[in-house]
Parts: sequence; structure tokens; C-alpha cells
Amino acid sequence: MDRQTVTEILRIAADIDTHGYPQLEAELERSLVLGKMFYGATSQDRPICDLTAARLGLNAVDLNWANADITESTMLLDELRMASEAVDLLITTFSNHETFGDGRKLTKKFPESSVVPVISLHDDFYDWQSALSHLHGFQRTMGDLRGKQIVIVWGFGSSFSSPAAAHSLMVASTLVGANVRVSSPPEFSLLNRIRSKTREIASEEKSTFEETTEFTDSLKDADAVFSLNWLRLNDFNHPERSMEHARKYRDWYLTPQTLPDDCIFSTEPPFQPDLMFSPELVQDPRNISRAWLSRRVQVLASTIVHVLRQSNDEEVVSVV
Repeated sequence: MDRQTVTEILRIAADIDTHGYPQLEAELERSLVLGKMFYGATSQDRPICDLTAARLGLNAVDLNWANADITESTMLLDELRMASEAVDLLITTFSNHETFGDGRKLTKKFPESSVVPVISLHDDFYDWQSALSHLHGFQRTMGDLRGKQIVIVWGFGSSFSSPAAAHSLMVASTLVGANVRVSSPPEFSLLNRIRSKTREIASEEKSTFEETTEFTDSLKDADAVFSLNWLRLNDFNHPERSMEHARKYRDWYLTPQTLPDDCIFSTEPPFQPDLMFSPELVQDPRNISRAWLSRRVQVLASTIVHVLRQSNDEEVVSVV
């Protein structure tokens, strides 16, 4: 995802905050059909798509792959092309937990195999929709994020998530000019190629990218903190094994006192109070996580509007 795309999606999301959905719904044709093609979807993916379609007056239809785990990639792409010829827009997820990285490789091929715009909710490397929803929440409170300190911190827990949201938030934050710091135990580092990409973008944007294995000190100057109990990359195929390593880091635990006074906090469901953060932080007004679902719907709606505005007979624009 590039800077222009990130900026435009966040701008449309801010417009929804101000004017609501009716203006966008009127812009789109009610006859548009949104096709959902999911493999490795989370429990929230379908409700988010359906809520977004309802807000925009679109018709959402399930067109999922059959037996995706045993089907050749070429056949999966053929199925996607066939589905694309029957709808106006495709929403996809493809996370392959057997071979980490193959989901991303396949997702990158979706646009060239489709005759309509494709929006990827997530794959095994990236989760742009989630990342943009957190940035949208930060912007609501802080305005322009250029120069702000965003800290992405691993948190202790028992329900391990894919690191895709943290990967995307690293990249997207630097694209809007924020300073980024990743704080995690050595065993829970993020993918090296994405850390390198983030470092390059930060250099271009004249911002900073830091990595640390310290917990408390990493939060002292934070303007916004995103916490996630992501699994070890070495344990991607067997997330239950991450618990053995996580037990050593029970003190990676957030409370209102560990955050600066004006610092915003956000995380992903399922929330893990008493493990990753205290019950007091759940109720703290600086915690914007309770609006996670509404922000996810706003960001997906904004992404749909963006790709439909940019696509025409000569060029089809996708966001993967």
C-alpha cells in the first residue's frame, strides 16, 4: 500500500465521521454486488463486510473457494476470475497457516486475475484494514499524525493473533509521517523484511523507526499505543507453542499508570483484560478499542469508495 492510498482512505473515513454514510451511499449504485471470497477468515470478517455493505446499500454475496487448502494456486486464481466476472467488487482474505507466506504470494496475484477491484482484508503478512482503523482512531483524537510517537507493543496473553495487524500498522504509520517504535520480547520479533521496509519509508518521510526489547521505557513518550498478543513467527503453524515462550513475559502488562497522561490506547479483539491489560484500562477514556468495530466498517467503506472512484474502463484499482 502506498502513501496516497493510505491518505485518501483515511480522508474518506474522516468524511464519514463528519457527514455519515448517506452521501457515500447516494454516490454508489444500489445495484452493485460485493462478492466475498474468504479462506482463513476471522470470526469478525463476515460481519464487517455485511455491515459495510448495508451502510453503502450494496448487496453482499458469499463466493468462497471450495477446498482451498488442497487446490492448486492456478485453480484458485481461475475461480477468483470467474467470480469477478459475476460481481462488481471482490473482498478477499487468504491466510495459509500451513505454509507461512504463500497466502501473501497468492493475494498479490488477485488484482491481475480479476476484472473488478479487489480489496484484501488480510493475508498472512498484512492486515491493512485493521491498521487503518487504528490510525483512523488515532487521527480522531490527535489530528495530523506526522511527528507523533506511535508505539506498537507486544502484550502478554493466551489468545495469540497473527502479527499481520502489527506489520501493517508499522508500515502505514510511517507512510503518514509518524514516528514508530516496536517493543517486543526477543522471541516475538516481527518479520524482518517488513521491519526493513518500515525503516526505508521512515527515512524517506524524515521520521523515525526504532526497535526495543524494553517494555516500560518504550512507552514513556508515546502519543498512541497499539498492543497485540502476536504469536512467534516460528510457531505460526502451531500457535499453541507460543505460550511456553510467553510465560516469561507476564510483566508485559498495561495499566493506565504505564501510559503517559494524554496517550491513546488501542488493541484488537478478542480483548484480554487481566492478561494483556488491566480492567481499569478497559474503562479508561483513553482506550478507543470499544469503537473498533465501527472504525473497521468506516475504513472498509472508505476503501470501497476509493477503489470504485479510481477504477474505470481503462484501469481497475485494487488494495491488497
